[in-house]
Amino acid sequence: MKTINILSIFSICLLLSFSLQAQSSDSTKLLQLNQQIDNFVVQKDTSLLKTLYADDFVFSHGSGNIDNKASWLKSVAKGGFTTREHDSVKVELHPGVAILRGRLSVQKKSAARTDNYFLKYVRVYAMRKEAWEMVSHFTFYEEHEKSIVNSQ
Repeated sequence: MKTINILSIFSICLLLSFSLQAQSSDSTKLLQLNQQIDNFVVQKDTSLLKTLYADDFVFSHGSGNIDNKASWLKSVAKGGFTTREHDSVKVELHPGVAILRGRLSVQKKSAARTDNYFLKYVRVYAMRKEAWEMVSHFTFYEEHEKSIVNSQ
């Protein structure tokens, strides 16, 4: 009886260990994907972004504006982003769904000015067709530094 209980406990511990390793691996992949998506935004690589945003993707900006996949990709194609860097990102995993909370520092340039700002966000990813897709980005806080007027 003791042998069966010890084997049962050992089996449960082993299964939990494998589960935690898988979650850790998914968390690492999601952190990398999350930054890579914003690298593609800076590079204006809309063809790759089309595969990483879900067809039902929604981008809720801190300003209150809302983009769908097509309108956000159109904005990305216009360009202007020079940096989009994440920090303090936390990953919460659920079966087939991941919620990421973090901070994004952004620099965006136009002919007239350079804007530096940071935002805090929640992003939702879903596992679809054996790949993670971003389903939603929601900015819940945004802070802008004073814009810099570009010299002509």
